[in-house]
Amino acid sequence: MAGSSEVEAEVGRALHRLRQERGMTVSDLAARANLSTAMISRIENGNVSPSLSTLHSLSEALSVSIMALFSNSENSADIHHVRSGGGLPARRVTPGHAHDYLLLGKHFGPGGRFQSARIRIRRAGAGTLPRYQHEGHVFIYMISGEATYTCGTESFTMQSGDTLSFDAKLPHGFGEIASDAIEFITVSARPD
Repeated sequence: MAGSSEVEAEVGRALHRLRQERGMTVSDLAARANLSTAMISRIENGNVSPSLSTLHSLSEALSVSIMALFSNSENSADIHHVRSGGGLPARRVTPGHAHDYLLLGKHFGPGGRFQSARIRIRRAGAGTLPRYQHEGHVFIYMISGEATYTCGTESFTMQSGDTLSFDAKLPHGFGEIASDAIEFITVSARPD
């Protein structure tokens, strides 16, 4: 079992990392957590063992669980390795449309959410193609086929090898599939 000074140092490193990820100064965090800047500095330097109420205030100010303050990213992190042709089979269903896809990777954490999938849609069974709109960014890499993709008021003809990246606050989605089928990889990143 780790000694108390090791735990204090780990909490301090996690607090420092989480604060910096959010672009907050020590003063910003102190004000949000209703703590002194000196206390924040002492915790980040591993010089004090914070109480549960202090940890709760910090987690609330950073919008994370208390457990996030015990997670040093250098010692623990999720890693997903998907071999060629692999992935977790999944199905997306919206009114008038459904398609199967392979989930290639998915991560959630204090810095936001990330998801990547390999998707195949056949024109014959496409139905009503869905439109999406959310916070964050999207990247699409077209593997095969041809289709029109719309972002806001702009439309793009997408063919094998093409990429498209955009701010997901724009309404977006495939408008028309021109070939028998399309296959593409999509990467979506959203803030926490």
